[in-house]
Amino acid sequence: MQKATTRLLMKLTVPATKGERTRAHIIATAAGLFWRRSFHGVSVDQIANAANVNKATVYRYFADKHDLAFAVMRYNGAASIEMVFDSSFVDHTAPEERLAAIYRKAHCVHFETSQREGDVYGCPIVGLSLELGQEFPALRAEAQRIFSQIEAKMIEIVRDANAVRGISANPAPLGRTLTQLLHGAFASARISADPQRMLDAGEASLALIGFPQTPILSTEQAA
Repeated sequence: MQKATTRLLMKLTVPATKGERTRAHIIATAAGLFWRRSFHGVSVDQIANAANVNKATVYRYFADKHDLAFAVMRYNGAASIEMVFDSSFVDHTAPEERLAAIYRKAHCVHFETSQREGDVYGCPIVGLSLELGQEFPALRAEAQRIFSQIEAKMIEIVRDANAVRGISANPAPLGRTLTQLLHGAFASARISADPQRMLDAGEASLALIGFPQTPILSTEQAA
């Protein structure tokens, strides 16, 4: 899994040199550790050990642990937008299918970690921003930038759903509501260690845009 996240970061940032590849690998390693164990629950020594580099190498690329956390936040945002939201919009055109795909992808991550590790870790962006937001305003602002992109996607889904249904209402309020439902689903799934909470929120969101019968999982996945 760590190799996969490193490859994703390389794809997102297109590192050309050995140093850039090393930096990408450290970020991907830290992202996984912060997600599972929190920022304060992991030391720089542990990050270096997990990345198979020495501690001095970490500080060669990052001024301090908070600098690394900011890089992780950017990585988490880019990965989430590309893998969950952009891909759902590319693969589907109907608004209800896009929304179902977003929740299907989120549920899949939670279900796989639950099966493999016996736990659910929620949203890495929310987790890191809640932990560090007060002491690290720049990271909090970066998280808000990411959330604004997600909200824009949700507003687009509502706008298109309204068009299909012949409704002329402003899509922004409901788009914001869908965004908050998604945030709440991540938190609820993490607290309960239950991936089903993602599906529950997805079904509620589909009902809110007027498509309550749209399935999130395929017949094989639901079995």
